[in-house]
Amino acid sequence: MNRRLLGVVVALAVAVLGFGGWVSLRDDETPSKAPTGTPGGALTFVLPPTWQTLACGTDEGDCVRVATPGMIEAHAATVSFLPPNPVEGTPVDTLINPDVTVPGSTRITVDGLPATRLDPDRAGQDAILVAGRARTEVGYAFMVLCPVGGDAERARGLCEQILSTLRVTR
Repeated sequence: MNRRLLGVVVALAVAVLGFGGWVSLRDDETPSKAPTGTPGGALTFVLPPTWQTLACGTDEGDCVRVATPGMIEAHAATVSFLPPNPVEGTPVDTLINPDVTVPGSTRITVDGLPATRLDPDRAGQDAILVAGRARTEVGYAFMVLCPVGGDAERARGLCEQILSTLRVTR
């Protein structure tokens, strides 16, 4: 009987150690756990460790650009937290208005917030564009723009990684 108990204990110990090793290896393949985001912290998201962030122009609001390894800067995605627009009726205003349906758009949810997604089409749109209203700041919007440029598959993967981990903090 003691032999049987010892066998069960050894089997359980091996199972626990094996599971711990699997979790450790799996964690090495997943994106980094430290979120990155816009300089002002309004938007955060998780990227694989080899991806890089780039600065935006100074007039683009709270913004950061994201590129995968080897991606040219012109194809980098742009993640922006935009202040209220002083001129009503701009394209972004239309996209974030839940009462307006933009032809070719899809309604999605990003971090629990309603957003609109436009994918590239034959009419000349060459980027994935997602826009939605801010969580707490009236008039503010978040936007993710991913040019599909030379490598559409890479651009889509970049955009999906950002959107699946995007958190709107304000």
